[in-house]
Amino acid sequence: MTELSPTLRTAVVQDVALLAKEKYIFPEKGQATAQTILAHLEKGHYDDILSPYDLADRLTSDLRRASADQHWSVQYDSALTTALYGEEEVSEGELAQLKQHICRQNFGIAGVEHLLGNIGYVNLHGFAWIGFPGAGESIAALMQLISHCDALIFDMRRNHGGEVETLQLYISYFVTSEPVLYDSFYYRPTGETQQLWTMPFVPGRRMPDIPLCILTSGVTGSGGEAFAYILQSMGRATVIGETTLGAAHTTDMEIVQEHFQVEYPSGRSINPFTHGNWEGVGVIPDVPTPDEQALSVAYLHLLERLIQSNTDEALIRELEWDLEIARSTCSPVRVALSVLQRYAGEYGDRTFRLLGGMLTYARQGSPAIKLVPLSQKRFLYPDEIKFEFTLDDKGRAVSVAISYRDGRPAITLARAMS
Repeated sequence: MTELSPTLRTAVVQDVALLAKEKYIFPEKGQATAQTILAHLEKGHYDDILSPYDLADRLTSDLRRASADQHWSVQYDSALTTALYGEEEVSEGELAQLKQHICRQNFGIAGVEHLLGNIGYVNLHGFAWIGFPGAGESIAALMQLISHCDALIFDMRRNHGGEVETLQLYISYFVTSEPVLYDSFYYRPTGETQQLWTMPFVPGRRMPDIPLCILTSGVTGSGGEAFAYILQSMGRATVIGETTLGAAHTTDMEIVQEHFQVEYPSGRSINPFTHGNWEGVGVIPDVPTPDEQALSVAYLHLLERLIQSNTDEALIRELEWDLEIARSTCSPVRVALSVLQRYAGEYGDRTFRLLGGMLTYARQGSPAIKLVPLSQKRFLYPDEIKFEFTLDDKGRAVSVAISYRDGRPAITLARAMS
């Protein structure tokens, strides 16, 4: 292992302090952080450190403590320095491997689903650069696939960020074609501020008015947080889930004394609506919900919102049908076996039997299908049909009412008495 000389140790500390002074995102705090590090050096706090790895670790702790910013990181790795800043160009094979990896990740699109009630669900794990072959087309195809939904859920619970241009494209789909300033980005090393606007053109159909819920968790970070924070601040989305990681600053990395890599916060978001960002505090959800319950809560929220905002009676009836199913999915109903036994029997050409502790349904010798309980008397036959049993004053099932999602008239069948 390389042993640090006093001269090299001093030079590393001084270079790190200079970075804090000249390039840390907040000038005053950077100056104070640099003074703290140099004071440690003058007092001999680093004199007993002989390992470059130990020095890197100590500096990381001191920088984070002095600035109250966890983005600071100092590492010692000569191999990493060579890989990042060496003269060798990336080979075609390495580039092809990178492209393949991004394609296999489906450009961050982890899942798409059409939920009952015409609600679209998109699970995004990242924002892959739209310049990669296939990325832009895949994102445009995704957005068109969901563009005819009445409401949307975007799941950012496992999203750790990605490229600014891709984030810009996604956000642009949720506003009109009139460009909107949605973020500004200040970069301390150059003193420049970049404004970020929504795009005047996107491939396909925009969705400026569609109800939108964004799911978050405690590990949602960086671009995933930006997506939630920006659309929340614009009044375009309801955020449901947990407070996010709180990583709003961007970082740069520089090499000092050949083999020490220093990662430091260099830029920050300035939201035009809040005039701040989510650094250190995270994106605060509108509806705080545990991670594992966020999707169910969002789904119920959107169904109820669609019911309240609609005037079409047929559509409202369908949505209320779906809402009952959604509620039973979120909070499954348990029906005792003794109760289920009361419903077993023949009702016209329909047959209800117990199988494996569950009530099943069959018609005219067709295969038996297990029913899902919606209440103690009400059961679901895959999404489209519901059965509700009527009991007499002795608790015996005497009839079953059959209703349909498509709105056709309900029918009631009497139970065949033996």
